[in-house]
Amino acid sequence: MIRSRAARDRAKNICEMFGAREPPINVHRIAQELGFLIVEHDFPEDTSGMLLIREDAKAIGVNQHHAYTRQRFTIAHELGHYLSGHEDFSVRGKQEKIRVDGQFNWADPEQRQEQEANEFAAELLMPEKLIRQDVAAAGPIDASALAKRYEVSEQALWIQLVDLKIAVEYARR
Repeated sequence: MIRSRAARDRAKNICEMFGAREPPINVHRIAQELGFLIVEHDFPEDTSGMLLIREDAKAIGVNQHHAYTRQRFTIAHELGHYLSGHEDFSVRGKQEKIRVDGQFNWADPEQRQEQEANEFAAELLMPEKLIRQDVAAAGPIDASALAKRYEVSEQALWIQLVDLKIAVEYARR
């Protein structure tokens, strides 16, 4: 996988801007301070969330049936799309721009944007600096404990550990 340094740098800047220095990162507060209303909605199972910008209103919808950890990742993911400028969210007249994310079509040319939004979300929720500190202090990696500490799924945690090569570095000890 090609990593997006720009997406990760944007997430680091957001953490700095909002004083997020320890887990769990309060992604709800960050979204709200950026002007987004978070709305839980009865989406189909394969829809994680959506980003809506209409005139002066901004909202992130999350699937109310998904786990809390998944909802947090969805909020961070949608912020990644917004802050990365993946769509022209400007509104003209009575139009509105909606972005719906669900299951990804890996053959779609927009997949790079999805990957970038995922990397933004991973870095926002599990900042590299904090993860490295926690792994160094903990001894053997306890994925369950770390996932609880960061309020993310174990799958998201392992993806972050692999992407940052922390899992490989730890295995070499």
